[in-house]
Amino acid sequence: MSGTLILVEGVTDQAFIRGVAERLNIACKIVVMRGNKPEKAYRILNKTYSGEFERAIVLKDVHRAGIDRTPLIERLAGRIKQLEEENIQVCVLPVRRSIEAWILAGLSQTNPEDILDPVEELKKVMWRRGRQYVKSPAFYERLAKEIDIEKALSLSRTFKDFVDLLSKL
Repeated sequence: MSGTLILVEGVTDQAFIRGVAERLNIACKIVVMRGNKPEKAYRILNKTYSGEFERAIVLKDVHRAGIDRTPLIERLAGRIKQLEEENIQVCVLPVRRSIEAWILAGLSQTNPEDILDPVEELKKVMWRRGRQYVKSPAFYERLAKEIDIEKALSLSRTFKDFVDLLSKL
């Protein structure tokens, strides 16, 4: 058992986190959860990767399309807490709004976690920079390599929490 497993919501999140981890020289495996059910995350951690990793980080968007995800995150955290008996450290990290808020922070957008629709704002920022926004893994991985990590750390509390957690583990 060694290393860190990171569960994310989608393939673009996976690509962005992969790019950030590479920039920080942190080895980890990033797996897409595909769904918002706490049981799915628990199954991935308990069955699919049981015994392979010492620790795991589960990234969950707190708000998407105006829907409050807090009860879902609390259920997920409660279910996953049972894995402590399996000797795996698991942290459920709520992402304020979405991963796109982290990208906006790295592009020097002030208060990115207060933007109601970070995806729409990212489209506007890309347009203003003369670039086309494409929601694809390749585009998100490229963005991860282009953003200012230090700026993102200073403008996004949840991105800082993630990097701190990833670095500690």
